Amino acid sequence: MLELRVPLLEDLLCPKLQSSAIVVEGSKDKVKSLSALLARASELAVAGESLIHALGLWPFGVCASLLKSLSFVPYVLSVGNEVNWYAKLKAARGLSEAALRGAYRVIVPTQTLSRELKKGFSLDRGLVEVVPCSVGLEKFASPPEGSRKRLGVGWDDLVFLYVGDAWYTSGLEQLLLAFKPISKEVGNAKLLIAAPGIAREVELTVRRMGLERVTLAECVPPSELPHYYAACDVFVYVNPSDLVGRRVLEAMACGKPVVAVSGSAAEEYVRESGGGLVVRPFDARGLAKAMLKLARSEEARASLGAKGREWALKLPSNRQVAKHLTRLYEKALVDSLKWVV
Repeated sequence: MLELRVPLLEDLLCPKLQSSAIVVEGSKDKVKSLSALLARASELAVAGESLIHALGLWPFGVCASLLKSLSFVPYVLSVGNEVNWYAKLKAARGLSEAALRGAYRVIVPTQTLSRELKKGFSLDRGLVEVVPCSVGLEKFASPPEGSRKRLGVGWDDLVFLYVGDAWYTSGLEQLLLAFKPISKEVGNAKLLIAAPGIAREVELTVRRMGLERVTLAECVPPSELPHYYAACDVFVYVNPSDLVGRRVLEAMACGKPVVAVSGSAAEEYVRESGGGLVVRPFDARGLAKAMLKLARSEEARASLGAKGREWALKLPSNRQVAKHLTRLYEKALVDSLKWVV
């Protein structure tokens, strides 16, 4: 099996599959050109590889599509949030749709993304398959001790946490607007933001609004995330454009109630689990109301957090995801042989 992958989507696969795999690692920064990547992948395909799993529509999905047209190698394609952007980009739409339609299966992590994908592209029925992005959630199920002290959070602080990125589409400005009245009504309220790459925008907005008790952590390695979830009381995820919602699953696995916005993967998780509250996107007043409701009720926080945790930990495990993908690979190979015959 030849696997072309983007690190950001690595969680959709279990790397310990019991099969022979040649991995072409890389991202757009590491690969100088699509033609160079295609040439390398072609060498591996000709050498006897029989299946490609491409993670990401561009460049790997397009590369897999071209390989199939040249050497009849079937491929499975995993996609994430990037598909919305490519659906709107006219210059790339043709190749994007060809890559999607040419796949044996297109794997997405949520029903929300599946619906958006079908809205943006003309795809055959049964082509898109949902495989939850639940690999590795067990490490969040046992919150580490001493997290509040480690992050400088007081034991009596009521902590709202946001983990994410992308300033312009994240809804973070509405979160800051919502926190302003909460900080006045709830004396021990604190907002913790772990958002790589957007520290300047957050700092300028916090200063402009005159907010206090807002802590920004720009560089948070993945190994530290369990401490952030463990230290918070409520996880607030207000990014309406995130159709994957991995951070929400992590917070739920840690037993934290979630405030989410409608139209996102976070809403899907909250609706299915009953582990939080849903508000309209970019509605600072509605968001503040939901946050204040949880701030005033420890019982509600505990109840919603327990529901979300129970639901999240019932999602497919690493082993179950690996078995499912292995069966999918086997079926793709069998069906491709039938087609050749």
